[in-house]
Amino acid sequence: MGSPNGYTTLIVRTLVGQHLLESAVASGKLSTTDELNLGIIEKPGAKKLERKQK
Repeated sequence: MGSPNGYTTLIVRTLVGQHLLESAVASGKLSTTDELNLGIIEKPGAKKLERKQK
């Protein structure tokens, strides 16, 4: 969701997660790109939050 074809959106939520991501990229296990459509990600997130608050 929000990523170009062939990529997966990954959201890092913790410092440990950030270190794991950086390690995977440094070892060549993962590659990253800055191409992202935040609007596609934010819209469902806002709806989910709205449902939770009801």
